[in-house]
Amino acid sequence: MKKTTFLFLLSFGLAQNGYIGSLSVDYSGSESGSFHAELNDSTLGGATATIINDDTSSTLFIAAIQAIDTIYFSALFIYLVADDSIFMSDDWPLPPGDILNPNIIFGFLPEIDTSFFSQFSDLIPDSIGLDSTFIEDLIDDLITIMINESYLGITGTVNLNHIDDDSISGSFDVGALQLGFPPGVMSISNGSIELSGVVLPQVEIKDDPILPDQVTMYPAFPNPFNPTTTIRFTVGARQASLLRVYNINGQLVKTLINEQLPIGEHEIKWNASTQPSGVYFVQLVSGNYSQTEKVLLIK
Repeated sequence: MKKTTFLFLLSFGLAQNGYIGSLSVDYSGSESGSFHAELNDSTLGGATATIINDDTSSTLFIAAIQAIDTIYFSALFIYLVADDSIFMSDDWPLPPGDILNPNIIFGFLPEIDTSFFSQFSDLIPDSIGLDSTFIEDLIDDLITIMINESYLGITGTVNLNHIDDDSISGSFDVGALQLGFPPGVMSISNGSIELSGVVLPQVEIKDDPILPDQVTMYPAFPNPFNPTTTIRFTVGARQASLLRVYNINGQLVKTLINEQLPIGEHEIKWNASTQPSGVYFVQLVSGNYSQTEKVLLIK
């Protein structure tokens, strides 16, 4: 479903740190309730994050969705920029010091219907290269859309007390304002962030791995896909080969190839019609060579 596509693109589109987990908060004021987003197999809810490290700065983007029913959802996003090349734990007070070039944007959208997410569809082309430029442009577009619709944080602090490759944890208490007449006012309290780093599936190899140049795995196409994508690769020696698909939890969902392949180029189609939307990892093991590619299924 495209209403959750942007969460996974943000977290897994880069070959940098991606995280999944839960985010919860209580809110009161013009609207009141509680928000809890935790990733599940149906991908109708969850919290994800990505860290983009650059030479002079780094960015953390956290996005979360809670499904209320089949029509209504709530969404929350936090955008943080640090002046270091590696994103570290710190406190981010609101409002930002520079309004025109903010280092923090906090937005919350309680109980919106599915039509809101149609605005994101045009941001996702049928076939894309998930590089850093695409992700950065996507974040900018997402922020613009959500600022116009959400309760924006204007007071308070986002505290990130732990960040490493394995996890992110933090808390926040924020006062937020929604533009309009009369304006909406909200107190967002008891915010909790608990995210775990995503680790690609590993295959144990007894000997030191050898990476022969003649074995190559190409990016799946199309990617994102629905429901079929093609995986193409070459092998330079006749040897036993495995091509497997894992889900976001590291569970094996499909073995596409398990046989000795002849030298040359091979391709195979994976029909994922029985699988839920989300991120999957396609892993090729041929001899002592192993390579993993990320693919995104959108339904």
